[in-house]
Amino acid sequence: MHRFRPIYQTLPSAAPSLASGARGTLITLGLAAVNQVMNIGATTGFAISGRSETARHFLLWQIIGSAFGLGTQLSFAGLVRFSSVQLASAIGIGLAFLSAEVISAYAIFHEPFSRTQWLGVGVVFLGLMLLIWGRS
Repeated sequence: MHRFRPIYQTLPSAAPSLASGARGTLITLGLAAVNQVMNIGATTGFAISGRSETARHFLLWQIIGSAFGLGTQLSFAGLVRFSSVQLASAIGIGLAFLSAEVISAYAIFHEPFSRTQWLGVGVVFLGLMLLIWGRS
């Protein structure tokens, strides 16, 4: 028994057809892209904050990271609205982990990655794709 009603049953202005077809796919893809960018921004902002040498820079990067974090949460809520919690979690949590790991750690901070770590990234990515494709 489900305790929560779908959002379209709760809000009179929303309709289930809103996320159907090509339009729904485009909205979901757009929200997924925004979610990844926001997550990378939040992760990077908080990492720079942690490496700051002054209280002023620490606070500045905490604020920047928090602004991106808010964007992450809002885009996650949009993903849930236009898809499902399962898909939104796979994208917003799982894929965001990979995005932050690869882009923030490797590309921005130039942290070294071993072949084993790259293999782990690939395995996690494949697992996420199986979760996402399993919905169809």
